[in-house]
Amino acid sequence: MKNLLLKFIILLGILAFSAACSKNVTMTRLVPASVTVSPEIQKIVIVDRTKPQNEMVSVIEGLITGELPFEVRNSIEATLSSLQQTLNTSPRYDIVRANQRLTGGMFGQVFPNPLDWYTVERLCDEYKADAVLALENFNSDFVTTDREQLVKKTVGEGKNAQTVEVQGIYIEGVANVSAGFRLYDPFQRSIVDQQRFQKTNTWSAEAETKTQALALLIAKADATRIVGELAGAGYASKIAPMYVDVNRGFFPKSKTHPAVAKGARYAEVDQWEKAIQIWESGISTADEKTGGMLLYNIAVGYEVLGSLDLAKEWAGRAYTEFDLKKARNYVRILDQEIQNANLINKQMSRY
Repeated sequence: MKNLLLKFIILLGILAFSAACSKNVTMTRLVPASVTVSPEIQKIVIVDRTKPQNEMVSVIEGLITGELPFEVRNSIEATLSSLQQTLNTSPRYDIVRANQRLTGGMFGQVFPNPLDWYTVERLCDEYKADAVLALENFNSDFVTTDREQLVKKTVGEGKNAQTVEVQGIYIEGVANVSAGFRLYDPFQRSIVDQQRFQKTNTWSAEAETKTQALALLIAKADATRIVGELAGAGYASKIAPMYVDVNRGFFPKSKTHPAVAKGARYAEVDQWEKAIQIWESGISTADEKTGGMLLYNIAVGYEVLGSLDLAKEWAGRAYTEFDLKKARNYVRILDQEIQNANLINKQMSRY
């Protein structure tokens, strides 16, 4: 037990030392989508295709499975709204939502037959769009499990209040959503992408009785709505480049050379060109350790300024000339960033 405590204290010390020895800069960057869509497609119309072929059969099926139709409809609406809102955060497309609801699969686990191309082209003409993104089927459920365990309870009031453990109930609710999407390209008359996107989330509550615990647990309708939003946002990120925050650390000071700290101060106020000049000026008089720091910081500076090739060059020099191991990993990161930038240029190109 003492050994574990000692290791934990050492780990905290290492983390604290690392934090003190590095400053961070945050960059907002566009990352590529996993699916590259033709540049001909600039505007997409989103359509709800979850209308059941037989409303009565759908209601009966929902009652059997515990999925009330209005709850599923709310989850579907949350999924589509999240899909639209997330796509709108990307610069890739113009997005419009169709008013009509087409027949598909409300409770289905299997994709219905694809839309015919006449319907796809009609939707594109009506909404002045280049492609149709359809929610083709949708399924949700919320399962609860419970077990007996000790729970904390406050007894007494004011100064006499104290927390005690009593026998109670721990309850857990798991919401699942399965949303099937298809992206139709009328130019090529092809389905660009088809995926049943699944999301799950878990909530819990505890109380002295099961009734009390259930009252504290999230409502089923709220849970499936939230998970539906996750599914919509998740699929949007698959077909559209999205902005993300990227953090990079750089060296704030050196015990043997003032150029590191002086340049870092300029970097902290976003004067990266000046910071790079100062760091470069210190290289010729720096020892091996500080030389690696200076070159590494210069690499970070060029990445912040958007020059990934120069950033890779300086990071490579930090490793090859000064044996800074951290710079070798940074080169690998920059290689991936350069590949991503090339793919982004392809995905964002206009025909």
